Amino acid sequence: MRLNVGVVFGGRSVEHEVSIISALQMIENMNCLKYNPIPIYLSKANEFLYHSDMKRIDFFKDLNNVVSISQRLIFIKNGEKIKLFVQRKNRLKQLTDIDLIFLVVHGSGCEDGTLSAYFTLLNIPFVGSSILSASLFQNKWKSKALFAYHDVPIVPYIGFYDEDYYLKQSDIISACEKHGYPLIVKPASLGSSIGICKCDNQEQLHKAIVTAIEYDTEIIVEKYVENLIELNCSVLGDYYHYETSAIERVFQIDEILSYQDKYLRGAKNTKGIENTSRELPANISEDLKKEIESLSLRIIKIVGGSGVIRIDYLYDSVLQKLYLNEVNSIPGSLAFYLWTPKGKEYRKLIDDLINIALKRYSISNAKIDTYNNNLLDLNNLSVKGKLS
Repeated sequence: MRLNVGVVFGGRSVEHEVSIISALQMIENMNCLKYNPIPIYLSKANEFLYHSDMKRIDFFKDLNNVVSISQRLIFIKNGEKIKLFVQRKNRLKQLTDIDLIFLVVHGSGCEDGTLSAYFTLLNIPFVGSSILSASLFQNKWKSKALFAYHDVPIVPYIGFYDEDYYLKQSDIISACEKHGYPLIVKPASLGSSIGICKCDNQEQLHKAIVTAIEYDTEIIVEKYVENLIELNCSVLGDYYHYETSAIERVFQIDEILSYQDKYLRGAKNTKGIENTSRELPANISEDLKKEIESLSLRIIKIVGGSGVIRIDYLYDSVLQKLYLNEVNSIPGSLAFYLWTPKGKEYRKLIDDLINIALKRYSISNAKIDTYNNNLLDLNNLSVKGKLS
């Protein structure tokens, strides 16, 4: 009997369209003898929607039309089952049961633990990291502080809130300039290189910060790595077992790998991030390869990610020094291409991800989550007393 897999994608995120591409690409590669994929589109207004044509990329050419002709979806828990209903006017009609949710979302408001929290509350197994892991991975400022504490190599940086910049602009500019130009400015919780700028002087720095503030309330400014080589590695698994993928070197047309480099140059159909120019496996020394693999496993263990995760590194080829750049809890295209050189085709990667999610759900549900001592039945209970 096939598993009904609800594939959730879209969301209120600047990476909305990237999510659509990743999800449809994944659905194309699912083993339909084992799984029945049910597309669940999360609109930019955060409404779950369904239409029978949602497995086709051309269906999403006009997102306003998608919203107008699709039916609203509602999840309802009924005993141990999660049932999916479509709303037609003021009536509900059951569409199907859901056995598992497969999160293929990117960016803040989606990938950052928001949807992990929702499906955790519904107590349904889902492919993706926990609430805590996803939220930490999404926030570059907070995650860098955590990784620095654990002696993970990161470039010098400063993080601040938009309100800080309004009130103490000159102090923040001075603190950034202590690291020396060039500098990189990033919105703390975005991905796909959106809102990122390289700065060579104070005027550019100010403009870049103002631009980043348009996207996020938290900003991070980092020292630019000279002689830069970008290297990425994926990790698959959960806390009880992790494995690493092949390592890729990514080439960019501009000094920063832009949104255009990743998705728009030569884009066609649902190829997504496959369009990026890369060397896979990367032509690097065996020592650097082992360093990346070891560091990747240590990074994931610190936060405890689940599913497939991509870790992006910066390497100074002259100083021969490796730095963690960022961690992506749901990478574009699910980083399937990084596993192909190791003999794991996309279909097998999907199988592994579903099995990981089901095992994590089983482990979690076996834990004690209630304490059978009814405090409300105690004699002489008074709400005026002190609880500790």
